[in-house]
Amino acid sequence: MQGNLKARSIRNFMAASAVFLAMGGTAFAQTAAPAAPAPGPQAGMRHHMEGHGGGMWLKSIDTDGDGMISKAEADALFNKIDTNHDGKLDKSELAAYRKTMMEQRRAEMQAEFEARFKAADKNGDGALTKAEVQAGMPHLAKHFDQMPRNGQPNPAAPSSSGD
Repeated sequence: MQGNLKARSIRNFMAASAVFLAMGGTAFAQTAAPAAPAPGPQAGMRHHMEGHGGGMWLKSIDTDGDGMISKAEADALFNKIDTNHDGKLDKSELAAYRKTMMEQRRAEMQAEFEARFKAADKNGDGALTKAEVQAGMPHLAKHFDQMPRNGQPNPAAPSSSGD
């Protein structure tokens, strides 16, 4: 009986490790105090990931909202990924789960963008003026002059052909 418990513990540990690696490892780091971002271009990306994808993965598993993943929560995730119910996670199961999660996140991001666009479009004409972008989407405003207009490249945008 003790050997069976040890094998099950090892299997659970391996499953959690596989999930951790498949999802990029960001979720389990959420319980530690966040480190100050290093200077340079990587700092902005790290902040972006911590503010969006990293915490969302933890929240999707942490069903009781206590900021930690219990064995029951890890087992539920394992069972969700283990689609053939053989007690093992293979590459195809992990890839399918990752693909599903990425598609779900992409759909969520699209919905978020559409809501922000609609909120910024004060006159409701389905297009954003520079003033509407500056008021409703300030991060996007600094790139407004480089954006394409009506599916066409913006003549005011710098040429990428190296001329």
